[in-house]
Amino acid sequence: MRMEHIAYASYKGVVCVPKIKICGITDEWEAEYLNEAGADYAGFVFYGKSRRNISIDRALAVAGRLDLRVLKVAVVVSPTAQFVRGIQAAGFDILQVHGEFCKEARREARIPVWRAVNIRNISALEEFFREEQKQDKRCIRGYVADGGSYGAGRVFDWEATGGKLHAYAAGKQLILAGGLAEENVQQGIMRIHPDVVDVSSGVEEDGRKSREKIKRFIRKVREHGQ
Repeated sequence: MRMEHIAYASYKGVVCVPKIKICGITDEWEAEYLNEAGADYAGFVFYGKSRRNISIDRALAVAGRLDLRVLKVAVVVSPTAQFVRGIQAAGFDILQVHGEFCKEARREARIPVWRAVNIRNISALEEFFREEQKQDKRCIRGYVADGGSYGAGRVFDWEATGGKLHAYAAGKQLILAGGLAEENVQQGIMRIHPDVVDVSSGVEEDGRKSREKIKRFIRKVREHGQ
């Protein structure tokens, strides 16, 4: 098992170029796009209601085409302890959890966990972290700040939440997701100062991953530190 990249961004002062996750990978040729463009993480969605849903066997076949440096993120919603065990046995590097994360599933986690929060408003953000403080957080390595609805491709209020996100996620990776695209990713980096930026629909064309959009998105992120 490999550990995830650790590159905590400085919230004030120092310009830090975040790592890049391309989520919703479903085909071998998309894996090749990630290799070519230099992505750091590949996200595989295991959620029946998502159009990017994939089986574990299919995900492993696609992941077999990834460069070894690209870490594999299993994106799940309210997983059972049994499903967490299955993800780990399959060799994924990181578990990204949306929805509920029950005590039994937390106890089974042996790989780093990114805990996702859907930010509809400040109250929703505060309520999430109040509940999170009551839970066992030993497996949590990062928090994914996502839009109000999972997979909706919409940004949340970066201006209002930037400071609170860093306070709540102190000492953990901060992953910025929800509505990112080449047109706004630099603004998101400047507002939120994330360790990782996470994109899916923003690099798609007609519902499929676009080689050129992936390349342009990653170029925009890299240019931020120049």
